[in-house]
Amino acid sequence: MRLDRKNFLATTGAVAAGAAIGFPAIVGAAPEPIRLGTIPCLTGSNALLGQQEHEGAALAVEEINARPDKVYGGRPFEIVEEDATNDNQSAVSALNKLLGENVVAIVCPVLSTQVQAMAPVMKTHEIPWMTGGTAVKNTQLGVPGMFRLRGSDGITGAGMTNFAVKDKKGKKIAILHASDAFGVGGADQIVQSLKKLGMEPVANEQYPKDAKDFTAEILKIKQAAPDVVLMYIQNPSDTAIILKQVHSLALNVPIVGSPSLGNQTAMEVAGKDAYGTYCAVDFIVGFNSNVATHFLTSFFRKYHHLPDVGTGSGWVYDAVYMLADTYKKQKGTDPKQTIASLKGIKNWDGVLGTFSADAEGNMVHSVSIGQNQDGKLHLVKKVSG
Repeated sequence: MRLDRKNFLATTGAVAAGAAIGFPAIVGAAPEPIRLGTIPCLTGSNALLGQQEHEGAALAVEEINARPDKVYGGRPFEIVEEDATNDNQSAVSALNKLLGENVVAIVCPVLSTQVQAMAPVMKTHEIPWMTGGTAVKNTQLGVPGMFRLRGSDGITGAGMTNFAVKDKKGKKIAILHASDAFGVGGADQIVQSLKKLGMEPVANEQYPKDAKDFTAEILKIKQAAPDVVLMYIQNPSDTAIILKQVHSLALNVPIVGSPSLGNQTAMEVAGKDAYGTYCAVDFIVGFNSNVATHFLTSFFRKYHHLPDVGTGSGWVYDAVYMLADTYKKQKGTDPKQTIASLKGIKNWDGVLGTFSADAEGNMVHSVSIGQNQDGKLHLVKKVSG
């Protein structure tokens, strides 16, 4: 469901806290809310990912605002949301609007191409920026407050490649990837990983943005006669179509994909076409910490469907809670102090695992290889970087 961009209090707890503002003569002024900016893709071809991010942020804020002390000192979170849509220019415009809304931190986006487009603006605004884009270069752009809350493509690409070659005994590896920053960056990481193993891909095909027919690329890969195909795809909607066409064109080899192949919605849409595929993912249900179990339970209770933990709602939920914990510890929201505190994060427990900041702002340093067995992901192995 699309919500208005400004000043929505994402939770009943926040609304309760804000109710006092309407009755100053009775209860006095309410503590000033802490304004978080979010930039999910709520419209366009990546709206599925944006909705997942929106849900993760809203749930975290609802829970935090329901606590007796809210974030700290009775101050609730307030979300100011802008739609990044599906293109870089709109994402930058959304960011500029948020920066004029007195927000103390930015959460999102997950698309690396948008992260990179926003980076020049964020270089001049030293406030925390919690992102989920996994392209390796994202945290190398010189943005002082950027933190990545998912495993980078360096970890994911190497894990996928080593699994394909060493575990699946692949000798002829093909690559299919999107033409966006995520797909190109991931494919480059696979090529580098293959090179370290003394190999080159037998095919390396990319498809254009917003494509709906992948027949030409799949047929080129099939002609190269690979024994394993590695897919680096951002959009869960693309994943479902590609897997259907892979089967219709009888490309009958093991498929190892990036996190979108493990996206809950993508698996549901793809159905049997996704059975047997492998993916490198941030999180697999069934191997939960207490934090993750709480998140899964609360999410289903609120939204009545399963969350897309890694690519969508889980990392955003972690980002909001990490900021809340930091503000509570500091008893303040000073951006520079917050950035310094986030850089010192060690062994912080979240939905996606244990977070520790490195010098570049990377917080997560491992992914899991899972297999889709009858519509559910099963852990095969953990991969660390």
